[in-house]
Amino acid sequence: MPYPHHVHRELSPSWLVAVLTALGLRAPALREGFSYCELGCGQGLNSLLLAAANPAGRFLAVDYNAQHIEHGRSLATAAGLTNLAFRQASFAELAEEEMQEGFDFIVLHGVYSWVSADNRAAIRRFVQRRLNPGGVLYLGYMSHPGMSAFIGAQRLLWQVAQGAAGGPRERLRAGLDALKALQQSGAGYFAEHPDVARRLARADDADLDFLAHELLCEHWAPLHSAEVIGDIAALGGQFLGSATPLENIDALSLPGHCLALLQGLEAPALRETAKDLARNQAQRRDLFQHGLQSLDAEHHRQALLASCWAALPGAPASGALVFDTRIGPVQGDAQLFSPVLQALAAGPCSFAELLRQPALAAQPGNLSPALQMLLWAGHAHPLMDAPVAPEACQALNRLLAEGDLQGARYGHLAAPSLGAAIPVNRLEMAAARVLLEHPELSGELLYETVLALLRRFALAAGVPEREQLQAFERHTLPIWRQLGVVG
Repeated sequence: MPYPHHVHRELSPSWLVAVLTALGLRAPALREGFSYCELGCGQGLNSLLLAAANPAGRFLAVDYNAQHIEHGRSLATAAGLTNLAFRQASFAELAEEEMQEGFDFIVLHGVYSWVSADNRAAIRRFVQRRLNPGGVLYLGYMSHPGMSAFIGAQRLLWQVAQGAAGGPRERLRAGLDALKALQQSGAGYFAEHPDVARRLARADDADLDFLAHELLCEHWAPLHSAEVIGDIAALGGQFLGSATPLENIDALSLPGHCLALLQGLEAPALRETAKDLARNQAQRRDLFQHGLQSLDAEHHRQALLASCWAALPGAPASGALVFDTRIGPVQGDAQLFSPVLQALAAGPCSFAELLRQPALAAQPGNLSPALQMLLWAGHAHPLMDAPVAPEACQALNRLLAEGDLQGARYGHLAAPSLGAAIPVNRLEMAAARVLLEHPELSGELLYETVLALLRRFALAAGVPEREQLQAFERHTLPIWRQLGVVG
């Protein structure tokens, strides 16, 4: 069964550079060209979108599944992407392979805590051999203590599935039914671990194909962050922080009474373990660098000032914000966020331009954390500091829109000005498919053409209201055009 198409926004080079810059670290220079490797790429959607949106980068996407690689390779060929190669290989094969070049970015998400210890060791050997000096490793994995309680449930689910009939969905359902039967019988495990019961209840509404890949895995295992940090340190990799911007701002991501207790914990592994306990962390997105490259105060200031930011579709135009964090709702100060949002609503702005706003000039130290919060919340994104290729992105976007309407559920389009992807719903996919062929359409003619396209693919059962498309034209389409998603 092919892995579902998933896009992880934290994997884009522009996102990673923005996070590292906020942390006061020197990131690989995208403008000068860079190399990027995704391990466990699935069907390749992440790498396809990033390769189209980053013409200065050279991309390698690796997966063991031949069907995954064929899917990614065929789309890359159809889109004319010459800066992306797909490779079918095991981690052990890849670790021993001779290559002429290393990588400035090595990323893997949803892999490291789903594979055997031998495979994790092979991944580390590859990183040790192939991560360039100053290069960045992104490592996403399940962690203790947030996933600790689920270990027993996953083990029973996996064991039941081994003896069940049918395909992955049917075997997953058999395992879930067995767990629910135990829960309903009053099993003490569920009374002691109510979060497991909540996760089980959410499984009814989840994508079963995705859950089958996640849970029907012999080597499924949360990891201790201290052990991961120690293993990467043994390779010469320095722990930097999280690719999730919020988690680099302790005051907004940790319970207030825990902050004082963390002040005396200087060892990174110990400090991160304490943070995991404070947050009940279930998933981590760790960043490491081969040879820490800190910026001095002046170079850090210059790097921040040079960064440029854009509003994303759906971003509020002003007002106070409420951020839904792991420690509960966090109120964003209207005096800080309103001027940022108002400026970005008028068009992309550099950090320096934002600081010239009277309301922000008085609080310069708050602007970088505010932008990181807006990045995390999906309201803003850094612009690419490198050449862009709208034609390549739009060629890929045509294929993705067509495939999505045919049932592929890609759910994302490439945004060249961001060097990243943006999430898109089914109506927006249909509109993108129309506008990529007929950019002049608008109003009633656009609505009727989109509706005809949905009917062609038998997707018009829930006929979109005109107001939906009008809202898309007013609010989303101008940003799409600004970012190069469509012409």
